[in-house]
Amino acid sequence: MRFVSNIDGHAIESGLAGLDPHETLVVVSSKSFTTAETLQNTQRALDWLRGGGIANPYSHVVAITANPQAAREWGALPSQTFLFWEWVGGRFSIWSSVALTTALAVGIDTLAGMQAGAHAMDQHFATAPVAENAPVQLAVSGVVNRSVLGYGSLNIAPYDFRLGYLVPYLQQLEMESLGKSVDLNGNAVNVPTGPAVWGMPGTDAQHTFFQWLHQGSDGAPVDFIVCQEANHGWREAHHTHLLANCLAQRQAMLTGKSYEQALQECRAEGHAEEHAQWLAKHRMHTGGRSSNLIVLPRLSPYTLGALLALYEHKVFTQAVIWGINPFDQWGVEYGKVLAKGITQELKGQAPLNGGHDASTRYWVEVFRG
Repeated sequence: MRFVSNIDGHAIESGLAGLDPHETLVVVSSKSFTTAETLQNTQRALDWLRGGGIANPYSHVVAITANPQAAREWGALPSQTFLFWEWVGGRFSIWSSVALTTALAVGIDTLAGMQAGAHAMDQHFATAPVAENAPVQLAVSGVVNRSVLGYGSLNIAPYDFRLGYLVPYLQQLEMESLGKSVDLNGNAVNVPTGPAVWGMPGTDAQHTFFQWLHQGSDGAPVDFIVCQEANHGWREAHHTHLLANCLAQRQAMLTGKSYEQALQECRAEGHAEEHAQWLAKHRMHTGGRSSNLIVLPRLSPYTLGALLALYEHKVFTQAVIWGINPFDQWGVEYGKVLAKGITQELKGQAPLNGGHDASTRYWVEVFRG
């Protein structure tokens, strides 16, 4: 299973490398069936299929879309077209027919398990009291961290190697949904909204940016995510250490280390008093840094589905509190519109737009030669 979404030609080149055209199924997922990146990549795949001796390359294509007419006009076979609702955004689409690729990759039973976990979280969100409602509590924490305490970002730290791709998944979910500065009525929101979301799995993260989280001048709230039980057989040798690191880093962010504590450590290590006093100032940190701890019993399709739905409902709740629309993305849409015009200019199909800023105008001239 290969996934290609980037317009960079290296992506589709890598995606097709080493495959047999006669044994390859191309799944094209596009809500509008007008997305430039998707259609350009699909065209390269069609050319590759033809070059490999497939007389009718469309027979090797499955389309997933909310616009079946556009898909049909493009060449997709109606018998190989799966539909989903127009109101389903890409960042929420895993629960629709877009998940066909998930089913092909890991099996329909795994997908059904994810859906069951998500449904359970849906029911919890709809019925649990506010004080016990996990998505609501997570959302309120996020609003306080962003709008009251002023943190500009949120770190996601999954202490499970298998959740490495959760970070970019949540980046899109949160930042595309909450990156808004006007409310539903078009009025400016008078508090900060939508933090930048970033991170990587622990314990790798401890060797990259955790120093900044502990002692940096800004810091960021952290969502620690960990599984109580591992699916491997090395609990004592590996999983116990993983759990310990997760809990220890979270405690250190909360409690910090006072100057007195640091000074006593330095003295115990045998440093001369003057040097100990100097070094203690570098070892101390204030603590008091926000974090959440999300514990899964064990990673399974069910708990993964529940985790994804937890964050979806959290994002929706934050949007309600801020009064913004989490289901549009007009900012990036404007960039796409501009890209169409610049593409024509680079190809020599349109004159240079006089409305470009100086930098853009310069580089369009350079790139088109």
